[in-house]
Amino acid sequence: MGFRFRKSMKIAPGVRLNFSTKGVGVSVGGKGLRISKSSRGTTVSAGIPGTGIYYQKQIASRTKRPQRMKYEHIIQQEKKRKMLAEAKAKVEQYEAYLDMLTSVHQEANDKINWHEIADSSPPFRLGEEDGPNVKELKRKMEEYKPTWRDRFFNRVEARKKQILDRMDQALEKDKSIYYAWKEQKDMAQKVLANHLESWHKVIEEANPFDDIEKLGSKVVYRFESPERAVVQLMINNRSVVPAKELSLTKTGKLSEKKMAKGKYFQLYQDYVCSCTLRIAREFFHLLPVKDVLVNVYDEAPADSEADFGCILSVRFPKEKIESLNFFNIDCSDTIEQFEHRMKFLKTKGFKFVEEIQ
Repeated sequence: MGFRFRKSMKIAPGVRLNFSTKGVGVSVGGKGLRISKSSRGTTVSAGIPGTGIYYQKQIASRTKRPQRMKYEHIIQQEKKRKMLAEAKAKVEQYEAYLDMLTSVHQEANDKINWHEIADSSPPFRLGEEDGPNVKELKRKMEEYKPTWRDRFFNRVEARKKQILDRMDQALEKDKSIYYAWKEQKDMAQKVLANHLESWHKVIEEANPFDDIEKLGSKVVYRFESPERAVVQLMINNRSVVPAKELSLTKTGKLSEKKMAKGKYFQLYQDYVCSCTLRIAREFFHLLPVKDVLVNVYDEAPADSEADFGCILSVRFPKEKIESLNFFNIDCSDTIEQFEHRMKFLKTKGFKFVEEIQ
């Protein structure tokens, strides 16, 4: 018979820690009922105190079958794969959003040549000659050659009638083409005559700042004279520029931390300058303005005296804007090429400035 060792220690009311040569166990309960857990399994003991009568039962542990273990392993691996894929997607979306904030200036409506539209000739003389749709229908009539089936079933005239029945529809399409040209020509003449109501209509129909406004900023403009557009851009940086940084750890998990002040303010400045350049570019592409003045308003983190004010004021002459390669510039540096007012501190952000008059 070998040596045995057993020691019991009370660690809480009704809870004891048991030490033996086979390991450490724990038991819970009192004299009447006690549950013990050790390396040998779980045991339930019940008895009547003072009688010596008791009942003890070992609760057998169960070993999982290999097939079940394999299945549960696959499930766990799939959950892990999905978690890593979601983390990667969030980081990719975050990085794409940052790229979008700093590339606003690269997108713009196509240039409109109002002089070319104003001098254009009509697509055809309405009431004097056929339009393109009627001409095409008549060509089909002339080139129509009945098949032997059409002749056999006496449906040659029916086929011709089917073509002629589309004549009214062709006439309406041609009228639409003509009146669309006339409307554009009239608009071009008004735009070139500095009819400011027409200028507003052009901007309204083009809706050039929809993506800026979807991000959370707002653009308000007015025409100070037939040659100048004055624009107020309200940034609302707290809802536009992210204050947190997302990245992946070495194991592919998502890491989220507060963005460093220097990085945040640089991103903020680049977004402001990118939007400002985009606004000027849109007005020059859509209208015959010669000068665009943009005043940017927002909170100024570097200024504690007021809550909201002008953080950038810049004047853009048309000739200088059109000389830029918008796909190969640093927006914040480019602004300095124009007449501007901006006070920016790398670790504190913008300070308020006076508008250019």
